[in-house]
Amino acid sequence: MNVVLIVSDTFRADHLGCYGNTGIHTPNLDRLAAESVVFDQAHCCSFPTLPCRAEIFTGRFVFPYLNWGPLPSDAVLLSDTFAQAGYTCTMVTDNLPLCRSGYGYDRGFHSRLRVRGQWYDNFQPEDRPFEWPCPPEKMGGRGSDRVAQYLRNTSIRESEEDCFAPQVVNRTIGWLEENHDQAPFFLHVDIFDPHEPWDAPQHYVDRYDPTPSGDDVIYPAYGGAHSYAPGDLKRMRALYAAEVTMVDHWVGKLLAKLDELGRRDDTIVAFMSDHGIFLGERGLVGKMGGKSSSLMGWPTYQELSHVPMMFRVPGITPGRSSAFVHPGDVGPTLLDSAGVKVPETMRTASFKPVLERQQERVRDVAVSSWSLRGWSAFRPSVVRSEEWTLVFWRTGIEPELYHRATDPGETQNVYRSHRTVAKELHRAYLAFLRAGDTPVGNYVPRMWLMSWGKQGGQSLLMPDKKS
Repeated sequence: MNVVLIVSDTFRADHLGCYGNTGIHTPNLDRLAAESVVFDQAHCCSFPTLPCRAEIFTGRFVFPYLNWGPLPSDAVLLSDTFAQAGYTCTMVTDNLPLCRSGYGYDRGFHSRLRVRGQWYDNFQPEDRPFEWPCPPEKMGGRGSDRVAQYLRNTSIRESEEDCFAPQVVNRTIGWLEENHDQAPFFLHVDIFDPHEPWDAPQHYVDRYDPTPSGDDVIYPAYGGAHSYAPGDLKRMRALYAAEVTMVDHWVGKLLAKLDELGRRDDTIVAFMSDHGIFLGERGLVGKMGGKSSSLMGWPTYQELSHVPMMFRVPGITPGRSSAFVHPGDVGPTLLDSAGVKVPETMRTASFKPVLERQQERVRDVAVSSWSLRGWSAFRPSVVRSEEWTLVFWRTGIEPELYHRATDPGETQNVYRSHRTVAKELHRAYLAFLRAGDTPVGNYVPRMWLMSWGKQGGQSLLMPDKKS
């Protein structure tokens, strides 16, 4: 059984028709969903981009011990495991962090096809001329220098096929045409779009905002949405939606090529994302606080945590699942579904039994978190049950609690009236860490300092008179 794993960065589930969006054009992914088992409660766990990839590749929830950086040198990887089982393993990507020298995310792959020029890759020389799509002071991206480099890189475009998602798909199609008959193969296709910068061809943008409502802020500054005029925010949403539709169009071409080559009936296809982005919801833009933010990182509310995930497996009946699943579960599931033994080092769960309708649940809670180590240590963690969502920081900030059953958008904080529920969810979070063999030293501080005690509050784990 061949395996194709497609990861599209920063792709919000609520921007797909198969997840209920009627205003954004995604016919190809909607068609794939109709042929797949679709997970309605897939949430990012180790957040953001690189920790998520580490989780996928190692089959471990890495946020307790790994921050943004290299993979552990002794980690057993998904690519290694497939290769040892006789698979030809290839990575095709334009995702710049995955290609960073010494980080090891391309380890174990026989071929690594990299598309250059994405994000701030120094692909084109500094003296190459370019034009700003809007006043540069409106841009983010950790400074205008990074955006300027991106604009230099993309100034050489002549057609849609020069955009990054099309390049990644065309490189993948070329590999398939030459190698598909040397089965079995494992293809990891990592598309950086619709991650910002948002600069899809104009015909995609015109579908959503034909008369520009604001400037083309293709890479906004992370922070409060109040920094932008309403028209600019509307334009940003259109630019993002345009990227979503472009990704859908080109993923459709990849799926069509698999059919053309006669590989539908012996190839598992999985599509997923790592996380989402705020596009003005909750008064926020981006994924983390700007320089003026005292939190330095926002909770993974639904807009960030809820990701698309669908598995098309030959012989498996399509449908929907409400099981809590994470990106880390994808590796063991792909191995299990392909008939390859899952290494004992992988501590996440194969949800093959859910695909086969042998069970309905994988776990009782979903956990999304910034790293507990390094610069992310004081950023929030989120734990969800079927009924509740708990948001908590390491120290100094009152937790948040939302009743998902009546408040799916997680907007009404009821922590002060339901502290007992918060304590129960926090205990479930600690059980989640223990189940993943998290070293005790990594979460003991999280256990005792995840309170707002410095302001006179009570620890989540300590009894108080109101609970």
